[in-house]
This record gives sequence, structure tokens and C-alpha cells, in this order.
Amino acid sequence: MKEITRGDNEPYTLEFTRNGEPEPITGWKIYFTMKKKLSQSDADANLKVDITEHDDPENGKTSIYLTNGQTDDLEPGDYFFDIQVKKADGIIKTILIGKVKVVADVTRRED
Repeated sequence: MKEITRGDNEPYTLEFTRNGEPEPITGWKIYFTMKKKLSQSDADANLKVDITEHDDPENGKTSIYLTNGQTDDLEPGDYFFDIQVKKADGIIKTILIGKVKVVADVTRRED
């Protein structure tokens, strides 16, 4: 199970390929959603990030960057997450699903 520390920045790089070659992702939307309970609606998700601008769309590269502001209010514990893509033609595909553990940070300074 992946762990993230509450209040930290967490970058994730994604590279899309098809038949071993980079797959262009221009016009794709990438959705990262984290929920404490699967029964929560997306509107009530604990964390959600929508990516519409990509690092290198012609070569299938993008990043999901969780900021410290987004992770700072997460309660320590286990969460469900997935990453879903919506291609330019409207096709939706879940590419990763799993669990992540949010661990409490010790330092809580604000300066």
C-alpha cells in the first residue's frame, strides 16, 4: 500500500504508451480521486484533482501533483483511490485503482 504523509507535496508522473510507443494524450482529462469510503460521491471525495494540461502530450507524458494544501487536511488512515482518463473521443478508462495510507506528519509549523 502506498503511503503519503499529510501536508506533503506528492508528485506522480504518468507515461502512456500503446504497442510500446508513446500515445499522444492531447485533449485527455486525467482524474485522480481519493475517498475514505467507496460509497462517497465524487462531490464528497476527500481529494480530487483534474488534469487537463500535460507535460508532454505528444509523447504521452503528464503529472499529477498533490500539493501540501490538498493533503494537509486529510485525516490519517486508509483511503481508496483511482486514476481515470477521459480521452478526447469521450472514452473513459480507469487505469489504476488501489489504496493509499495517509500517515500523520509530526511537524505542523506554519512559517
